[in-house]
Amino acid sequence: METVPDTRLFRDVFNASPIGIAVENFDGQPLFVNPAFCSMLGFSEEELRSKHCVDFSPPEDAEKDWALFQQLRAGSIDHYQLEKRYFRRDGSVMWGRLSISLLKQTPPLIVAMIDDITEKKMAEHSLSDMSRRLIQAHEEERTLIGRELHDDISQKVALVAVSLQRLKDPPTFDKRADGQLEEICERLADLGNDVHALSHRLHSSKLEYLGLEVAAASFCKEFSMGQNVETSFHPEGIPKEIPSEAALCLFRVLQEALQNAAKHSGTKQFEVSIKGSLHGIDLTVHDSGVGFDAERVMHEHGLGLMNMQERLKLVGGTLSIDSKLLCGTTIHACVPLRPKAKSAATD
Repeated sequence: METVPDTRLFRDVFNASPIGIAVENFDGQPLFVNPAFCSMLGFSEEELRSKHCVDFSPPEDAEKDWALFQQLRAGSIDHYQLEKRYFRRDGSVMWGRLSISLLKQTPPLIVAMIDDITEKKMAEHSLSDMSRRLIQAHEEERTLIGRELHDDISQKVALVAVSLQRLKDPPTFDKRADGQLEEICERLADLGNDVHALSHRLHSSKLEYLGLEVAAASFCKEFSMGQNVETSFHPEGIPKEIPSEAALCLFRVLQEALQNAAKHSGTKQFEVSIKGSLHGIDLTVHDSGVGFDAERVMHEHGLGLMNMQERLKLVGGTLSIDSKLLCGTTIHACVPLRPKAKSAATD
């Protein structure tokens, strides 16, 4: 027959746990806290008992926590988890993974467990910062190459075409040579158009000077002509003033999504919509093609999809993909107009 452990065993486990544990009343007031909790925040147990559970965090984090806490009190949930920042006594900030559970007794109590994840968050920030720098360097290189193609190589190709055209002017010019020159001029004209289109894909001056709506409409038109497809574009309520990083992010996602669709969907009809709201901008790219297993592609070889996701993450945006085999694909990107504030733990 099993023996029932006495309360001393639970007290020993409570005190020895490397995870911070606090027992709170139904109002969020700490009643008991273990040594790990005290060590994490740098307060004594007596000091922590005089505080409220929302006193340890920045207002935006405390607001999220308290909203969930209210749901717990109302009985709509009996537990929740949240990653949030905590102020230590010395003024420094730590990141914690908070787990809250309700003890249904009389009176009801709350058990809060905190795991210090500051190092994990710092590593994520370092990786995000590296990604940002790589994307920025990539964009700078694309801008340089795009301008070089547009301002130098494209102009030189055009001058060669003009010079060849002038050679045809003498009436005594051999007809056979005339035909060959005509063919060369046509090929040079095609080459010039290709260079011009390439320079726009690398760096859109329209995006820089005329804004997202004009640049997106122009790209859809050029894409349709270049790929021999139909791309309908539907703008709605797009703000005139959009942060440059957000506009560039959406433009690159649009490019990547359409190029992937043309390459893999098996259809020649695409729909693009960009809608603005008070909260952000939504981009949707849809095709009715063969579709794919989004999760498998992301994990196996979806570098294009991962690139979209990483770009959006850097501006506080989100990416969702709805695709099924033989049922088409819809890519939805959302970018907030107000980017998320930089974490205090990473300053």
